Amino acid sequence: MTKTALVIYSKTGHTLEVAKRIQLKKEFDLLMIEATSDDPNQPFVELIEIPDIIDYDHVILGSPVHGFRISKIMNAYLTQLPDLKGKTFDLFVTQFFPFAWMGANQSIKQMQKIIKQKNGTVRQVGRVSWRSRKKEIQILNIVKTMQD
Repeated sequence: MTKTALVIYSKTGHTLEVAKRIQLKKEFDLLMIEATSDDPNQPFVELIEIPDIIDYDHVILGSPVHGFRISKIMNAYLTQLPDLKGKTFDLFVTQFFPFAWMGANQSIKQMQKIIKQKNGTVRQVGRVSWRSRKKEIQILNIVKTMQD
């Protein structure tokens, strides 16, 4: 049986809201990434809550988009992870802007690149644009595809 964790960083609560909706369908462990400061202009990120995923086969990662890129806090978390061989990942990002090309696509690509460099496998990806009229459909698609 596959053991799944939801590992997220959420600054405004939007990413957390999506994670909780995934968790309503399946009782995955919800683990939060935290830093001493969530100011995206900080040059250095110091993590104070670093979820351990060693006991999980499958991880769903959620992060906001900051400045058209993955948040510095999620980037710091992914960068410090050890080898991910044998682990599968689903990824989702939340952003303010209405179109995926305004940061969501780049953020997903960054996350995929780090995971692949560490020998992990990415299955599903999703994007939620908080200002899009299709926001609810985007969330429902993520909830549906990431609960398998």
